[in-house]
Amino acid sequence: MFIDRADLYLEIMNSTWSEGEQIARSIAEILRENGLESGRVLEAFCGNGRVAIPLAIEGYEVLGFDISLPFIQDARQKAEKYRVSDRAKFIVSDAREIDNMLKGEVFDAIMIVSTSLGYYDSMTDEEILRKLRSLVREGSILIIANTFHRETPSWSCGRVFQRYGSLVLMEDMRFDPLWSRLLSKWTLLRDDGEGNLMKELEVNTEMRIYTSTELAEILRRAGWGVDSIYGDIRKKEKFSPPCPYLSLIAKAIQAT
Repeated sequence: MFIDRADLYLEIMNSTWSEGEQIARSIAEILRENGLESGRVLEAFCGNGRVAIPLAIEGYEVLGFDISLPFIQDARQKAEKYRVSDRAKFIVSDAREIDNMLKGEVFDAIMIVSTSLGYYDSMTDEEILRKLRSLVREGSILIIANTFHRETPSWSCGRVFQRYGSLVLMEDMRFDPLWSRLLSKWTLLRDDGEGNLMKELEVNTEMRIYTSTELAEILRRAGWGVDSIYGDIRKKEKFSPPCPYLSLIAKAIQAT
């Protein structure tokens, strides 16, 4: 879906652009609290730049990468639109190869927004985090913002609907508690404005959902030590199980 029907997911990202702006403001605040008033930030799984571009507006130099060419093309156009193309750059890359793609580059901070980890197995997620660690100096910051987590008490799942403009997402979710995997069937429907919904796409997804402890352990093995934990990063709220989001602030350490 992210590649073959990227146009549909772009509609979703565009309709949540203001959410990306809010996340970027909070990330900028956290970076400044950690002494980084400016600098180079790498965003993994950047989508169409809905966080990277607002962060560039905040004054940071941002490089975003994503595996989807249509997402990157849209991000580049938006960087021009918002007049930050000198500070917001975007490249197509598989996260599993990012250390080779950016060999020799050094960043002051890295961010991963939304539930981007978990689509691979845990060993691959750890390896991605290790590769990202190779692109920063010791003490640099990693922000994982607003990812799903296992402590959420609402994993009974079922069917939920969300509207993004004329696009309606019907998501049927089933949670496998043994392997902590969320199995979802996405059905994207188009509202024609006259009360009719026409099916655009149906796709199945599977994602590993981590506990906060599991994610912290993976991070440590990959060379990141967790420094702070929040729920929704937009509010910088204290993390607690009822919150659907988990946000972690980590710093680069020696891998174990």
